[in-house]
Amino acid sequence: MITKKTFFFAIIFLFLLLIGVFTYQFLIVNKKHSSTSKVEISIQSTKLVEAFIHNETKADYLYINKLIQVTGIVKEINFLNDKTTLILEGSNSNNSGIICDIHKSQTKKLTNIKKHQKVTLKGICKGFLKDVILLDCYIDFKING
Repeated sequence: MITKKTFFFAIIFLFLLLIGVFTYQFLIVNKKHSSTSKVEISIQSTKLVEAFIHNETKADYLYINKLIQVTGIVKEINFLNDKTTLILEGSNSNNSGIICDIHKSQTKKLTNIKKHQKVTLKGICKGFLKDVILLDCYIDFKING
């Protein structure tokens, strides 16, 4: 038979366990970067795309879920469904590029960016379909040429 004391400790244990799970989920797993977050990797857009084309498994290991700073030439700028996407040129061999989902705080900076301009962005690499995908991208004007 379960005593009141045992039941009370079981409830406290479950409550603390839930707090731990939610803390882990929201503070570690869903951690977002900002414009001041430390970049883990800096690379040219063409080299990043080529890495995924030549050895996707190795590129996944090197780049997925890491904060990457990418420098490349703007191929296209899209404003669709309340999302802003900047596409950087990548591999000419198979017409792949880098799709950069721009963070909402950066949309005003896009007015200063034109097609064929060299830009530097940083974002979280999420993988490769036909293009490399970067999410939550921040624009860095200090390095752009």
